[in-house]
Amino acid sequence: MIIRSKAISYLKVGYLLHIMTLLEIALLIFLFRSYRIGDWLTDGNLFLKMILLIPFGIAPFFPQFDAYSRFQNYKLIKDHLFVRGFQPRILKPFIQSRCQRDAAMVAAEELGMANKCRNHFYEHGYRWYHLLPDFLFTEPSILSCKAFWLNTFFAKKYTARFDYKKIAGSYQEGFNSISSQQFAASQ
Repeated sequence: MIIRSKAISYLKVGYLLHIMTLLEIALLIFLFRSYRIGDWLTDGNLFLKMILLIPFGIAPFFPQFDAYSRFQNYKLIKDHLFVRGFQPRILKPFIQSRCQRDAAMVAAEELGMANKCRNHFYEHGYRWYHLLPDFLFTEPSILSCKAFWLNTFFAKKYTARFDYKKIAGSYQEGFNSISSQQFAASQ
C-alpha cells in the first residue's frame, strides 16, 4: 500500500486537467499581451467588452472543476477496491473517460493493484493516447444534458470511509495477517 498526502493524490488524479489549466492560463496571458487587450478594454464600452471576455476568463476553471470531481471518483474507487479487492465491475462505470481511468489507476496503484487495473484497461482497448471520452464519438448529444454537466464538473463530495494512514501503520505493526476485506468488515 502506498500512502501519499491528499495533495499529491489530487495532483496525480487530475494531472492532465492541471496541465490543461496551466496551458489555458498561459494562452490567456499570451493573447492578452499580444493583442493588447488591456488597451482595447480602456477604449469604448467597457461593460460590453467584459461580457465578451467572460468565456475566456472562466475557461481555466472548468478543468479544475473536473479535477475535483475526478478526485471524488478516486476516493470512491479506492474505498471499493480496498473493501472488495480488484473486481472489474468496480471499474466499469469509470472506464469510458481518460480522467476517470486516471483516477482509477491512482487508486489501484496506491492499493497495489496497478498491474491488474492497467491490464483491465488494456484488455478493453484503452491506450495512453485515448484522451477523449468515448461518449464524444458514440453519443455527443450528452453534452446538452444537465446530468452530464453536474456529474462532470460538480460531483458531490465523497468522504473516504477509511483512514489509509492508520491502516498502513497497523499493517507495519504486524496486523498484516488479516486481509483488507476483514479489516473493512471490522470497521
